[in-house]
Amino acid sequence: MIKVTENGFLRAPEPEDLQWLYGIENDATLWHLGISKEPWSKKVLADYLATQPGNLQRDGQLRLLFVYNGQTAGAVDLFDYDPVARKAGIGIVLSAAYRGKGLGKRVLRAFEAYCFKTLGLHSLYAHVPTNNDASTQLFEQSGYRAVGMLEDWVWFDGTHQNAQLFQKIVS
Repeated sequence: MIKVTENGFLRAPEPEDLQWLYGIENDATLWHLGISKEPWSKKVLADYLATQPGNLQRDGQLRLLFVYNGQTAGAVDLFDYDPVARKAGIGIVLSAAYRGKGLGKRVLRAFEAYCFKTLGLHSLYAHVPTNNDASTQLFEQSGYRAVGMLEDWVWFDGTHQNAQLFQKIVS
């Protein structure tokens, strides 16, 4: 486990996370933020949970769940992991009840420490739709630099949206 706050930590997904995961993965308002654009069945998600923990080297991705005051409150993902270039993409989602409380910044900080110190990564990046003010603020306040604009990158609400590319590099 990775400590985030006095009452919160990151951990690998467990079978008992099925209902929370089912809710997040099937929340159509979040689909524009990821690759998946279709509903997930409980069976598929249960199979996913049964194979956890995944292998970062083999799968190129890692998902940890954020537990706060005993409740699953969010997830953080590492994807497009490249062990040679020591870089990866990062994504974060919190359940609606936990947004706007500064927890995202704390989760990101704890996960970054794991990525940079334990995994030895040199660079993390995030694609943030330009209409996602909360995520833009999170990454800017967490020391990420805006390094580019991806035009028409996200399909949202019937139209293409630009996405800002943020990057954080450590030596």
